[in-house]
Amino acid sequence: MDSYKEVIIIGAGIFGISTAIALAQRYPNSKIHVIDRFEPPVPDATSVDTTRCIRVDYKDPIYFKLACESLKKIKDDPIISKFFHQNGMAFTYDGNHDKWESIFLTGKESAEKANANQLDKMVYLNSSNEVFKSIHGENSIPNCKNCLGRETWWNYGYRNLSNGFIDAELSMKAYYERAKTFNNIKFTFNEVDSLQYYPGTKKFKSVLLKNGKSFSSDLVIIAAGAWSGKLVNLQNICTMSAIEVGWFKLTPEECEKWKNMSITTNLSTGINLFPPYKGETKVLRRSPGYKNTIQIENPNPTESNKITISYPRTTISNPSDWMPEEAENIIRENLKEIMPPLYKRPFDRTKLCWLTQTPSANFLIDYHPECENVLLATGGSAHAWKFVPILGDKIVDFMEGNLDPKLVEMWSWNEKIGLTVDNGSAPRMEGKALEMKNVMRNSTKEKGRF
Repeated sequence: MDSYKEVIIIGAGIFGISTAIALAQRYPNSKIHVIDRFEPPVPDATSVDTTRCIRVDYKDPIYFKLACESLKKIKDDPIISKFFHQNGMAFTYDGNHDKWESIFLTGKESAEKANANQLDKMVYLNSSNEVFKSIHGENSIPNCKNCLGRETWWNYGYRNLSNGFIDAELSMKAYYERAKTFNNIKFTFNEVDSLQYYPGTKKFKSVLLKNGKSFSSDLVIIAAGAWSGKLVNLQNICTMSAIEVGWFKLTPEECEKWKNMSITTNLSTGINLFPPYKGETKVLRRSPGYKNTIQIENPNPTESNKITISYPRTTISNPSDWMPEEAENIIRENLKEIMPPLYKRPFDRTKLCWLTQTPSANFLIDYHPECENVLLATGGSAHAWKFVPILGDKIVDFMEGNLDPKLVEMWSWNEKIGLTVDNGSAPRMEGKALEMKNVMRNSTKEKGRF
């Protein structure tokens, strides 16, 4: 690490800000330059949203341990803890004996382990009625099967009341403000055009911005999430796609009625429901996702071919984009069962949230094999936010050669080559991502459809 006197970090999200703070703390004489398109909280970034899950219910024991460490840091942080709401998180499934049941059972074991000294934090839901009542109250009555026109999907579950949600937008702003207190951290807000290399070599030289300015450093850390694919060729080590999210406005009476509900996720259908927050509630689906395919020049040095990537299309460039019909129909079919008052209510707004997925759902923290002095810190795979308090330290540990060998292997480039299996850390529905341009709708036509 001592060989890097100046470091550029591209991306001011969870990987970037966390790494900048960790570097500044350990190496006060180093110069750290963070570059992003916008000042945090970046409006269309993956790291920013009204709510993010903070949980320890992991199938993988390594992530379970890391999540417990991170949750403690969030609770102990005098600033960040203000944005954490310990409503709990409920995991449900349809009861079939499949991979979702396996993920459910191992998650439950992790939750029980985490709450070994406070078993009152575990609430077991042994029927569809109990799942429904956990949201709507003991006197509530769910729709009958005949009314649904199908079998129920939200049949068994548990609530881990130690979990909760966090205001991701306010938290990222707080982490940004914290980063600004370090004299050796500098921020620049402009879109990056490309990485520049010394002529005829694979050695990184500088970052070129869209405005023509360039900044040189000894090392560049690519922490740009779904925007990373334009900066380096990720060779399908990471895939970029977006999942659907929608918000409903709630009445004060509804906010009061549902204020104690947990984040409730159905592993079998991919639906996540969030408790009321600031007069609204959020619902998302962990779908196969949507992609935006473009062709670009291969960004790697010494290469001259074109490559095809999926690149974020967001409400910044396409403000009238509206959730695809297929996605909305699936969400509403779930709401008919588990949240009937919202079944036909119009969304207040929708968006597609861009994710950087790896085949195994393990993060990518490794040097690029074809670019010298280029470190990759990405591949959040829809479950990285909760690790903000410790991610930066783990990345710096890697740079120093002190990271736990198990994590080095899990987060390596090579781990993601060949036959890799999703470890269930943040499972998504099976299927292939659909092309956005073929399915996106216009908000002016769809917002008042129901």
